[in-house]
Amino acid sequence: MSKTIVIAALCLMLAAGAAGTQLPGGAPSVPGAPAPQEPKPGVEPERPEPAEQGFSIRLEADPRLQAPVRTLVAPRKQTFTLTFAEAMDRASVEAALRKNAEPSGTQPGMAPDSEPVRVKLAYRWQSDRKLQLEVEVLSWKPGPYPVYGYHVDANGARTADGGELRGQPVFETVLQYPASVWKVPVGGGTVVRTGELAEPYAFHGLQAGSRYVLAAKTTGYCECDAPFPRLYSLYDLDKGVMTDLSFRPMASYEGAGDLYADPRGFFYGADAADAAAKELPEGALAKRVAVGGYVHGSGWSKDGTKVLLAVSSAKEQDENLDLVIYDTVNLTVQRLPGVLKGRVEHSQVSDDRIPVTFRDNGSEVRTAMREDEALTEIPYVYSWSTGKVTQWDPPMKEAYSSDYTETDDGRYRLYQNGEVYTREGTLKFQPPVQSSLSFWLAGSHRAVLQEYVETGSGEPVTFHYELKTYDADTNRTSGAFAKLSGQSSLLGTDARGESVYVVSAAAPEPWK
Repeated sequence: MSKTIVIAALCLMLAAGAAGTQLPGGAPSVPGAPAPQEPKPGVEPERPEPAEQGFSIRLEADPRLQAPVRTLVAPRKQTFTLTFAEAMDRASVEAALRKNAEPSGTQPGMAPDSEPVRVKLAYRWQSDRKLQLEVEVLSWKPGPYPVYGYHVDANGARTADGGELRGQPVFETVLQYPASVWKVPVGGGTVVRTGELAEPYAFHGLQAGSRYVLAAKTTGYCECDAPFPRLYSLYDLDKGVMTDLSFRPMASYEGAGDLYADPRGFFYGADAADAAAKELPEGALAKRVAVGGYVHGSGWSKDGTKVLLAVSSAKEQDENLDLVIYDTVNLTVQRLPGVLKGRVEHSQVSDDRIPVTFRDNGSEVRTAMREDEALTEIPYVYSWSTGKVTQWDPPMKEAYSSDYTETDDGRYRLYQNGEVYTREGTLKFQPPVQSSLSFWLAGSHRAVLQEYVETGSGEPVTFHYELKTYDADTNRTSGAFAKLSGQSSLLGTDARGESVYVVSAAAPEPWK
């Protein structure tokens, strides 16, 4: 079993697909999701079957999820709405659903030397063409990875006039326990559950100390790296409220050069403006940014008044980009043509491009491009005082990324590889092999450290995480302030640097 410590993401997602950014000192935060499966081809019927577009299966907990799909679902009682193209023989529908509900053999509900998922079905007919199906999971054996599930499959049912449903889309579930969001004080004390998630989500952090994070779930799932389309939401850490969105919010925007910049730290295309105004809490906060061309990445200035963008004339041009600075207060545009030499980074697991990111500390903005062949990073810095873009030399000469976060006063820097350097470039700290640094605590020189601890031998290995703090002034690590289950991940810290937000199905244990 791999001992890689995942600190900023749920294990099922790949950040390259999520929003194109990574959190320093840890794994990508919001992963790529697994590509919607195509409807299974049907056998040619002996008589006309219902029009496929007239048949649907929808998950009521999230109506955005509809068959055909194989996706993660919580093992709680779920309701599915089945709509048929014509009147059905109710008894045959119920019999088909019962027969197809529990996969066997090599299907997703069964694995060698294990038991299939057992479910109980309840039928609430609204009419001969509409059924609400309630599915209750009676038993299942969750493993280290989500592979077990049940099917909502009406194939084999008969219509009222004797026709048989064949080749209709199937809703395949893969069961995974949903998590809760917990607020864990770094100084010890009571752990507070700030939100209980109804379904499995993956998260992507925004600005340091932000009360909001992006949440996503896939419209498909497989034990592979396939990039599936995703469904997006905005999660309020303080209120524990999940807001589902019909459009894609991005931590770094890629798309046509007409977009909206939300000061909470994300962006979306202008074509989603109407939906955003209706769906987002305080949707009127966003500023419209029209720069033309194609945007390959974006970011906010530290003071929240300007948006920085990497822009080309067309989507196909992904090298030698313009740096565009849009002032959302004065509505002015500054363009530095072709100053971002190199090409946009490409994903190593798909054909996607990873958006350019910008990180502003108030005096300068860091960004980076890639060399065309070697893919070596070309790090750049834009100076607010001189208005010029120059290359700079990071202290690690062979690191894949020079990105870092820094303390509020800029004295210490935490790089992507987990190392801490002074502002002058002196190495201060390298975390132990089984540990990883993640976030600076606001107003301090302390960072959150997560340590992997094995608690037994044999297969599978049992383990947990211990949360500690690292003090850059003293170069010392504190004792543990909390213990996390092995399926936990960190979301970020609160604005005052007093607590850490954790995603976990099990409650974090304060260290006594």
